[in-house]
Amino acid sequence: MLNVVCGICIIDEKVMIARRSYGSSKGWYEFPGGKVEIGESLEQALIREWKEECGINIQIIKPFMTSYDDTQGKETIQLSSFICTSDRKPKKYDSHDEYIWTEPINIYNHHFFEADRVLVEKLIKEWDVLMSQIKQKG
Repeated sequence: MLNVVCGICIIDEKVMIARRSYGSSKGWYEFPGGKVEIGESLEQALIREWKEECGINIQIIKPFMTSYDDTQGKETIQLSSFICTSDRKPKKYDSHDEYIWTEPINIYNHHFFEADRVLVEKLIKEWDVLMSQIKQKG
């Protein structure tokens, strides 16, 4: 099993999606993240990936959900997602060539991975509660 993490970064009541700039996923939008390296916790991997891909430090608010994808026909992917925030928005483009800040209901107006639909649907369903929790922490 391949362990992968992604961060659902929320700033100013908007969530960030990023468009991949290379590889077989070029042109697809996603929540940034990546593979968990040996010896890393899920949280450490997520913080590292956001620093590498987006050039910002994130603060993890809470785990969101874990899903499994075996549609690629190879190894099952375990995707652990986290709600996070940052004190600044990314400006660096490396793995991505565009960042969009939107509400969850609008994510599929973009070329977003279908495999993440269950995650996006949960985000839409829990959005108001998440906004309330983030405001309380802020």
